[in-house]
Amino acid sequence: MRVLDAKFHIEGDKLIKTSNGQEVPLEEPLCLFRGRDRLVIPLMEYYRQLCVADGCNDHQMALVDQRIEMFRAFARDYPERMKQPGITRGL
Repeated sequence: MRVLDAKFHIEGDKLIKTSNGQEVPLEEPLCLFRGRDRLVIPLMEYYRQLCVADGCNDHQMALVDQRIEMFRAFARDYPERMKQPGITRGL
């Protein structure tokens, strides 16, 4: 099992919502950002602002804050791995 974040994990070839064991349907669009993407921190900070404006609960806010800190720590600890998104053109 691979844990993606506090909400989701992978079992075999299935993406599972950890809290209730529900499989995410294949037709549902997903988005994945890696720690090396130098735009992910400002993106997550903006997402946090949207969560605040929408009145998200404390649980969601804590998860967003944890994820932002994880991305910041990665950027701080591995500056040589940070890159512009798409620069490698998938290679």
